[in-house]
Amino acid sequence: MTRARGTTLRRAALALALIVAAAAAPAGDADARKARSQLGEVIRASRLLDQGRLADARQAVAALVARAPDAPEVRWLAAEVAFHDGDYAAAVAKLDGLDDADVEGRVGQTRALAASTLSVTRDFASHESAGGHFVILYPPGPDEAIVELAADTLEAAYREVGADLGWTPTDQVRVELLARPADLAKLSPLTESDIETTGTIALSKYGKLMVVSPRATLTGYAWMDTLTHEYVHLVVSAISHDTVPVWLQEGLARFAQERWHRPGGAALPPADQALLATALKARKLIDLDAMHPSMAKLPSQEAAALAYAEVLTLVAWIHGKVGWEGIREILALQKGGKSAPRAVAEVLDLSWAKVQKEWKAHLKTLDLGAGKGLAGRAGKRVRFDKGGEASDNVGLDEVTSAKARKHARLGGMMRARGLLDAAAVEYEKALAIAGTDAFVAAKLARTYVELGKYAEALELARPLAALDEHDPTAAVTLGVAAAAQGDHAAAAAAFEQALRVSPFDPAVRCGLAEVYAQLADAREARERKACQRLRS
Repeated sequence: MTRARGTTLRRAALALALIVAAAAAPAGDADARKARSQLGEVIRASRLLDQGRLADARQAVAALVARAPDAPEVRWLAAEVAFHDGDYAAAVAKLDGLDDADVEGRVGQTRALAASTLSVTRDFASHESAGGHFVILYPPGPDEAIVELAADTLEAAYREVGADLGWTPTDQVRVELLARPADLAKLSPLTESDIETTGTIALSKYGKLMVVSPRATLTGYAWMDTLTHEYVHLVVSAISHDTVPVWLQEGLARFAQERWHRPGGAALPPADQALLATALKARKLIDLDAMHPSMAKLPSQEAAALAYAEVLTLVAWIHGKVGWEGIREILALQKGGKSAPRAVAEVLDLSWAKVQKEWKAHLKTLDLGAGKGLAGRAGKRVRFDKGGEASDNVGLDEVTSAKARKHARLGGMMRARGLLDAAAVEYEKALAIAGTDAFVAAKLARTYVELGKYAEALELARPLAALDEHDPTAAVTLGVAAAAQGDHAAAAAAFEQALRVSPFDPAVRCGLAEVYAQLADAREARERKACQRLRS
C-alpha cells in the first residue's frame, strides 16, 4: 500500500537523456531538427508527465506532435500520454517502428509496460461511480461483488479528503482492480518479490489507482481503507506536483485513509502499537530517509508496518499542532520548491532537527499498551492465497505458546471435520494456556456460535472486534451472535466491520442482507445480490 514516486534525480536524468538524444539526431532529418529546436518543450512535457500534471502534459505533447510527429522523443511522449489516459493499445501502437533503445531506452520501457498492462486489462469490465468521479476496471466474475462498494468508498473519500486537502481531481480517476499480486507486478515497477516481502497490495502511479482484490488473500485486508490510502497519494501528488517524499506521502495517506467512513485522522492500530513499542525500547526506529524510494522496497512486512506506524504518528503529531490548514501550507511550500523538512519546519516554526527531536519525544509519551501481545500480528496482515493452505489454521503461527498452538491446531482439525464439541474443548484448552490470545479466542468464539452458544460467543468476540478492526473472524462471529439474539443494529455494525476486510465471505454478505432486511435498510438489495453471487 504505497506510492512509487518520481524524484528530482530521475527528472534530471530524463532531461539529460532527451538533450543527448535530440542532439545526436541526424542533421538531415527534418522532424529531428524540429524536435531539436524545441528541446525545451520536449523536456517540459516530460516533466509535466512525471509530476502527474496530465492535463498540462496533453496540451504540451499535442503541440509537439503537431510540429514534429515522427521525432522519436515526441512519439514516446505521445505514447506516455496515451498510457496515462488508459489507452494501452494506442500507447503500444504509437511506438511501432521505434527501437527499444530509442530515447535512451525509454521507448523499450514504455512499450513493455504498456504491453504487459494491456495483457492484464484487455478484457476488463468497467463500472462508473455514482458521482462520476471514478471508473473502476475489473476482471469479469467474482470481483463484480465489490465494485459498487469500491465506488461508494471512493466517492466518500473524494468528498472528505477534498475538504481536508482543498483539492479534487477534474479528470475521472481510473481504478484498476486486479485479480492477483502478479498482475500488480505486471502493471508497475514492483517485482513479485517486492510485493510478497512487504505485503504491498496497491499502488498509486501513472495517474491511476491499482489495487489487488481481497479475493487474492487468505483472510482479507483493509481494502476500503487501502482504496482511500491510494487516492490520498494521488491527491497529494497532484497538489504538490509530486515533490513530497515517501515518508510524508505515506504518513498523510495513512493518517487520512479512514476519512471515507469516520471523522478525524486514523488511530494507530493495537498491533502497530506493539511493534512501535518494541522498536522504541530497542532503539530501532526506521530512519525516514531509509523509506525511500518506496515502502515496497523495505526488507519485510514487519519493517513496512513499523515504517507506516512511525509516519502515521509523525503526521498525527504535525496535524495536532497545525491542523489541515497547516498541512495544506506544507504541501504548497513543497510545490513552490522547498524540501519537505524545510516546509514542515517552517510551518511548525521549528528547526528540522527540533521537529524530529520533539516528535520522538512525543512517541515516548504515547500509551502503546493496547497492543500488548499483538506484536507478532503487525506486518503480517496480508496473506496471499497461494492455494493448498488449510484456512482454518491460517495465523496459527501467531500463537506464542507451542503447547497452546498444539491444542489450537487440533481444534482446527476437529472443526474442519464437523466435530464442533471436540473442537471447542481443544480451543478451550489452548485459551487456558495462552490467556487472552486473540487467535485462539476468535476460533473458540466462532465455534461457540456454531454450537448455538451465542452468549459465550459474544463475551469472547466483542472485545476482540473492538481490539482489532482488521480481524474479520471476530467481527463475523459478533454479527452472527448479535443477530441470533435479535440485536440487528449491533449485528449490522459488526458485519460492516467485517465487510471492510473480507467482502467475499458469504457469511458477511448474507448476514448483512438479513439484518438490513430487519432494519428496512435500502442496502439490502445490494447485499442480497452479492450473497446470491457468492453462494452460487
